Amino acid sequence: MILSDIDIKKYIERGEIVIDPLDLENIGPCSVDLTLSDTFLVFEGVEIIDPQKFSDLKRSAKTIKTNGKPFTIKPHQFILAMTREKIAISKHLAATLEGRSSIARLGLIVHAAGLVNPGTGILQPKPLVLEVFCENTAPIKLYPGMKIVQIIFHKLTTPASKGYDERKESQFAAQNKWMPEKFENNTTT
Repeated sequence: MILSDIDIKKYIERGEIVIDPLDLENIGPCSVDLTLSDTFLVFEGVEIIDPQKFSDLKRSAKTIKTNGKPFTIKPHQFILAMTREKIAISKHLAATLEGRSSIARLGLIVHAAGLVNPGTGILQPKPLVLEVFCENTAPIKLYPGMKIVQIIFHKLTTPASKGYDERKESQFAAQNKWMPEKFENNTTT
């Protein structure tokens, strides 16, 4: 069951959904618009990405903090970004991320991995990492604070036995950063 705007507000009041900061204007009929932070991860100088050799990827990953200024994504460039909002959901809920049509019509594809598992952020609310790809032949400016994705909340028939953040094997759980340690990198401002 997808939660309506009325349900979303009730779950927020009960603490089963945390969105910080929350702009009530961003709550739609059955979703909440999330906005872009000013931190981006780009990959430079890598010819082949080997998922079993993260050291190569770590060396090519560079965090860019724009301090509120826009970030320009190049044509056919893949980056990681994150939401400005920190999120937490109870074990009674799951969520999915959907790109906004206004963003897709620019040729920007957001969120290759759109599932937010039950219990995400219950240890500590955290921003959601977004996978972003520019399909346009022209660069696109990404502005911190712009609406970038919608989060849709789904009520489970029974609560998950263990929340995402409680699982030992959840590699992105309980992190204060938007990337796991294996992606340590240099930050540029």
